Amino acid sequence: MASFSSHQPTIVEIRIHAPTTSTVSITETSTVRRRRRPVVSKPKRPLWLSLLMILLKSLLLLLVIWGIVQTIQKLALKSADSSGWSVLDFKQRIAEVESFSEITKNTMEVRKEFVNRKIEREVNHRFEILNEVRMIVRDIVEKR
Repeated sequence: MASFSSHQPTIVEIRIHAPTTSTVSITETSTVRRRRRPVVSKPKRPLWLSLLMILLKSLLLLLVIWGIVQTIQKLALKSADSSGWSVLDFKQRIAEVESFSEITKNTMEVRKEFVNRKIEREVNHRFEILNEVRMIVRDIVEKR
């Protein structure tokens, strides 16, 4: 076995058999060597400088939030204006619809009059044919 000495750390080697072989070194707890990087401490700021930095960061955050809110409001108003929700635009759209309906009504009246004249001509033509047939039938009946 190994002899324990207070001056030199004892290193025990353990091999773990697994799919890959790895070597683990364990030292006695009393003589554990820790490798630490030296802690680099930041220089302490004065209190007034820390408060000033906090205040400036807070103001910057408020400024960014305010800018985002302004942008959203502008986009919302712009989309509302373009979609026709303002009163003036709404009245203008109503006027457009009224003029379109007036034009449509006039066009339909012209088409109705045209169809009526066409039907009248066809009916009159059928009456003329019917009268001719009636006259022919009367002539045939009278000749007998």
